Amino acid sequence: MDGDFSVPAMQLQLQGPLTAISDAIGNPHGQIRQADDDAHRERQKHGASDPSSASPDDELMLSVGGVEWHVSRKHLTEGDGVEGTLLAALFSGCWDGRLRKDDKQRVFVDVCPEAFKAIHKAILDAVTLRSAGKTVSVGHLLGEATKRDYRGSHDFWVKLLLSPLDKAASDAPPRADGEPSISATDSPAESDDTVKTVEAIVKAFAAERARLKGLLASARRRYTNLDNEIKAVTPFLAPLSGEDPIRSVRVCGHAIATTQSTVDEMNDKLKHRFDMWPRPVEVVQPDHIGHMVDHYRRKRLGASAADMAASLTMASATEQAALNINAAMYGVETDIVISDTSGDVFTQMPSRVRYKIVQQGGGPKPTRDQRIKVRLASVA
Repeated sequence: MDGDFSVPAMQLQLQGPLTAISDAIGNPHGQIRQADDDAHRERQKHGASDPSSASPDDELMLSVGGVEWHVSRKHLTEGDGVEGTLLAALFSGCWDGRLRKDDKQRVFVDVCPEAFKAIHKAILDAVTLRSAGKTVSVGHLLGEATKRDYRGSHDFWVKLLLSPLDKAASDAPPRADGEPSISATDSPAESDDTVKTVEAIVKAFAAERARLKGLLASARRRYTNLDNEIKAVTPFLAPLSGEDPIRSVRVCGHAIATTQSTVDEMNDKLKHRFDMWPRPVEVVQPDHIGHMVDHYRRKRLGASAADMAASLTMASATEQAALNINAAMYGVETDIVISDTSGDVFTQMPSRVRYKIVQQGGGPKPTRDQRIKVRLASVA
């Protein structure tokens, strides 16, 4: 300061450091606003609605894969194991404007009806038990699916609809790492008030910076969570441009419905059942057509070969044999080729037995009344 202790000189000396503190506080404010503005624009871009217009007590009329349901919105959005999931996001009210509607104005959900039934039953069981004062979560469905290594017939849908979308633990801002202090040791008594004032400014700055750091992290996390939610719900929404109409076929009086994008995944034989043959199906079990349609639903959603195989697995050998015949008639393979962790390729039968042909045999294929010899090798 060159010995100039006039008030203007000292103020000039402090101007730079104080400006730096002010800028350090102002920058996060701008970044928080930017993150929130980006999220708002992203919602508008994807046609999100104002969720405040939706009530937990709304009764929703659904068509789940062609099966009509009347459900309470709160049962699909609230409760332990439901909140924060794809199921809750889909019916939160944010996406009401983009939910598909059929010709009866029912919300169409391209999900396996039997899987939805199992999930809805678990939700109502939890509601009933909670009303009796018991602590229960629908999350047990995920736990059971995990124990089965997701090989159950509905486990693909349980995992997809009930897995948390938001992995963040908390929006609480972090605390400052201790309070900064300024030593006034050996300072002239006349400077005590100055030191105290500067120390108060530094402490307040540190606390505010920590608070804003937490708010900025929360804003960025909200944007990331929104991005995850949009990616998760998009396959179940009407497209922003173009069409993806609802397609259906009647089987023994039952409606089995899906979307055109699922039909596009089908082989020609099954696709023709929707595109070229308008008459109802009367000689095939409805659940067989349902299993085949669900096979391609899963394919559209990027399911693994094992997840797709589970959709074509029946509970008993007799049921499986019947499904195999009808699936073959529609060109749907019930033996699925999959790769294990070592990279070897195996064929998985509906019984979940996997096999691999290590050397192709020669000669004619055996007939039904012939016996063949096979060599079994154990896999370590």
